[in-house]
Amino acid sequence: MEHSSKGERKIDVTSLFKEADILTDHVDVVETKGMYPYKANIEENWVYYTAVAMKRLMVLLNRERRITKTIGIIGIGNGIEAIAMAKIFQGELKHIIMTDIDKDVLCGAVRNVSNSISDCTLKLTPLIGSLCKPIERTGCKVDFVYGNIPNLPTTGYDDISKGAERGTFISPSAYEASMPPEIFSRWALAAQFAYLQGAKRILALGGSVITELGGRLPISVIQELFKELGLGFQEIIVGFKVQTEAFIDFQGYQRFEKEYGTSFEFYLYKESKALLESKGISNPSSDVSGEEVKEWLKPFKVSAGEALNLYQKNIHVGHTVHVLRGNLK
Repeated sequence: MEHSSKGERKIDVTSLFKEADILTDHVDVVETKGMYPYKANIEENWVYYTAVAMKRLMVLLNRERRITKTIGIIGIGNGIEAIAMAKIFQGELKHIIMTDIDKDVLCGAVRNVSNSISDCTLKLTPLIGSLCKPIERTGCKVDFVYGNIPNLPTTGYDDISKGAERGTFISPSAYEASMPPEIFSRWALAAQFAYLQGAKRILALGGSVITELGGRLPISVIQELFKELGLGFQEIIVGFKVQTEAFIDFQGYQRFEKEYGTSFEFYLYKESKALLESKGISNPSSDVSGEEVKEWLKPFKVSAGEALNLYQKNIHVGHTVHVLRGNLK
């Protein structure tokens, strides 16, 4: 890892691609100040689960004889997601549209993607803005759109200027106009509702919306979210990761527990990892369902309030990871 005087750092992410079984040469990305920070432990990075899920998605699309020419990525971050998709869908992919709310982050991501792919015919379009609105304004249609949308809204006092916090919080102004039903607001899914709602408007015929989220709530609520928006529900992969940015996340989810009477679903990390490994389940996996994994981990389940207390005792807590696909019914 190399640092520069601009506060940038060059990161070798080749091992992430190899772990995800994506054929590639050496891959470096440059992480700038506003980007969500890359973690040395591969399983702590959301993008690792994204990469594995994209390989699985390609298999599903091939079975359906669907060709992926245009992809939309909401909240591009450092660009690793786009690099993975470019390599996985190489040959048929012609256009990647990348959005972010931060111009500097967006420029850095485009640079990382451009430096990491050899296909000079692949068109990269960067757009500034929140959720799917920037793509919708262009009139472009995508074969699938991917988003890992922050669930927790800001309190008004949170500092979201840094990378980790920018990946944790989203301004309520981004989703209030979508008028999410109260049940989804109670479970911190208001931003997810707005994302899925907007995604429907930018999909090409037969297109898919892909969302990646932490399973800190019952699967049934997520299924109800898809149903409310008229989307089919399909699991691509399920995984398990330690809660990163733990203190600020636990505080946020505990606030929802107190305000709405919900109880979010976290799991003792060490015990959960040991159980999943004893069952021979790869992380992540497409061989089991999210509901199965959650049922296995039920003995280790704790609420956000309990997770906050455990954090103060230096006991690690994790959550399930779900990459889901929705299609217009």
